[in-house]
Amino acid sequence: MTHEIKSFEESADEIFGDILTEKKVKRQIKVGVLTCGYFEYWRMYPQTLKANVEQDFQVITGRLSKISDQLVCSGMVDTLDSADAAGKLFRSEGIDALIVIEGTYVPDFISLHAINYVKHVPVFFFSTQTEEYVDPKSKYEHSLRNSGLIGIAQLTGTFRKMEKPYRVVVGSIQDERAYQRIQAFIQSVQAIEDVRESNIGVIGHVFRGMYDLELSKTFLKSAFDVNIINIQSSHLMDEWQAVTAAEIAKETEVLLARFKTRGVSRDDVDRAVRLSIALARLAEKFRLNALCFLDQHFIQRQTQTSARIGASLLMEKTDLVATCEGDLGGLVMMMMMRSISGTAGLMGEWGEYDTKSNSCFVIGHGIGTPDLAASDQAITLTPTPEEWGFTGAGLNYEYILKPGRATLGHFIETTHGYKMLVSPVESIAYPTLEYNELHAMLQVKKPVKEYLEEILMSGVTHHCIVGLSDMSQALVSAADLLKIQTLYLE
Repeated sequence: MTHEIKSFEESADEIFGDILTEKKVKRQIKVGVLTCGYFEYWRMYPQTLKANVEQDFQVITGRLSKISDQLVCSGMVDTLDSADAAGKLFRSEGIDALIVIEGTYVPDFISLHAINYVKHVPVFFFSTQTEEYVDPKSKYEHSLRNSGLIGIAQLTGTFRKMEKPYRVVVGSIQDERAYQRIQAFIQSVQAIEDVRESNIGVIGHVFRGMYDLELSKTFLKSAFDVNIINIQSSHLMDEWQAVTAAEIAKETEVLLARFKTRGVSRDDVDRAVRLSIALARLAEKFRLNALCFLDQHFIQRQTQTSARIGASLLMEKTDLVATCEGDLGGLVMMMMMRSISGTAGLMGEWGEYDTKSNSCFVIGHGIGTPDLAASDQAITLTPTPEEWGFTGAGLNYEYILKPGRATLGHFIETTHGYKMLVSPVESIAYPTLEYNELHAMLQVKKPVKEYLEEILMSGVTHHCIVGLSDMSQALVSAADLLKIQTLYLE
C-alpha cells in the first residue's frame, strides 16, 4: 500500500508534503581569493619582483585563513590563461563570495575574466601595499610591488560603469583594520546564507494593536528568502500532552540545581519545563530554524505557564532563536546576530533612559540565554512579571546583560521596503534590578535624549534585539548585500 503524503497541518507522521524532510543545517560559505599580478612586470625585475609579490600574497592568505577555513585560492593570476583557470576553479568550487587582491597593477580585462565566471557572488576589493608608509629609500621596483592601488582604481571604475556592486577596503598587508573589514564582509555573507531558506515557525499572531510589528510574509520571503510556517496551537498541545513526568522531573532538577530561585514553586518550574520540552519537540518535528510565538492570552492560557523559559532553553540547547508577540523582524535580526557572533541575543523593549551614565535601559521579554549574564550565579528564577491568563507564578530569568561591547538592532518596515537599525553600544555594569525580568543598561555616544529622539523620529519598532559584541560592520555589510537601507546610530 502506498503511503499517503499529507500536509504538516493534518499529518500525524514525520514526513510532510509541504515541509522538506531534511532540516536546513548551517553550511559554511566558501570564499574565493583572487590574487593578481602582471606578467609584463616580471621580465623587468626577473630575480625578485614576482617572488616578492608571491610572498606578499602568502602573508595575506595566511591572515585570511584565520578568518575562514573555507578559502579557495587562485594562486598567482598574471595572464589571461591563469585568469581563465582561476575563474573555472571558483565556479567548480561554488564559491559564495570573492575577495580580489592585486599585488601589482593589472589591466582589468585579466581580473574581470576570472570574476565573470562567478558573476552572481558578492565581490570585495582589497587594495593593499607592503607598509603603512612610503619608504623614502625605495626604488621603482618597490613602486611596482605596491601598484595594486592603480589596478583596483581601474577595476572599481569599470565596475561603476558596468553598474556592478562591490565593496572595498584599503590597507597594508598587515593592517588589522583591513582584515576586520574583510571579516565583517565574510560574516555578512554567512549571515545571509544562514537565514536563507530557514523555516520560521509562527504560533499565534502579532499582539493586537502592535502595527509596528506587522510584516508582510510575501515581502519577508522576497527580502530574506525565509519560509514562514504557521503552526496551529493544537500541534503544540499535542506535544505538551505527550511530555512525561519523568522528563519534567529531570529537567526541573537541572534548573533548580543551576540557579537560585525567588517566589516560585516546584509546580511553577515543572510547568515551564514541560512547555520547553514541548516546544523543542515541535521545533524538531517541523524542522524549524527559528520560532515566533504569542505568549499573552494564547500559549499562557492553554498551558497555564509562560513560554519565556521554554524559548530560552530552546535557544540554549539548539541553534534556534525565538521571539514573541509576532515579532518576525526582530527574529530575523536575532538570526543574523547569532550567525555573526555565535550567541543568541536578548529581545527587549525600549525602557527608560539614564542621564548619569548616558544610557538606554532596555527591558526584556524573558527570552535570552544564560550566557548573556555575568555568570549562572547572577541569574535568578523568578515569577513571570506579567500575568495574562494563567494560574501560578509562571517562570522567568532575572538578570542584567553582562558588561561589554554590544549591538542593538532591528528591522523597520517602510513604504519603500525594509530598513535595518544598527547601533553599536556598550553594555555597562549596573545592579540587577528586582524586575523578575531580563534587562540591560546600554551606553551610547550621542547624548542619550538626542539618541532616543532620533530613534523615535526614525519610526523604529518598540522592540529591539541586543547582541553581545560589536557586530555593526557585519550587519551594515549584510544590509548592503540585501539592498536594505541602514539606520546607523551611536
